[in-house]
Amino acid sequence: MPTNYQDVFDDSFDTFKVFDNLKLNETGQYLDSPKSIWQILNHLIKWQGYQLAQLQNMEIDIAIDEDATWIESNNAESQDALNGLVKVFAGQMNTIKTVIEHLNEIEPFLYQKLKIVQDLSVHLSFHVGEVILMRRMAGNYPLPHQMKDFLT
Repeated sequence: MPTNYQDVFDDSFDTFKVFDNLKLNETGQYLDSPKSIWQILNHLIKWQGYQLAQLQNMEIDIAIDEDATWIESNNAESQDALNGLVKVFAGQMNTIKTVIEHLNEIEPFLYQKLKIVQDLSVHLSFHVGEVILMRRMAGNYPLPHQMKDFLT
């Protein structure tokens, strides 16, 4: 068993710049998608906040209503509101990575924390995939053969 779990989850929280340079007019619903990018971003922040709270205090049983993490509004009110929320999301990503960096074999509740980190990773991947697909369909996100240049 490794003494540090950072390598295990090294690329698990890579968002592929999915929210970088996102414009207000790009956050609405696309085609027949059930949720908008704005709603997904809000949901991710609320859900990740819940999971971070669990990671940071395993002794308190924290509950969340998943339905309550989804907002009604399809779009941000302004570019500033959108940019602010993207900044909150980026801050959460940094906090998650920091928490993972500090996990070790003698960590209390290690198994439970690793399960939460795994859940965070899977949940994030699902929703980032949705956003990538919506942005590609709208023509404002690179196609697979363009990703290498986009990510550098």
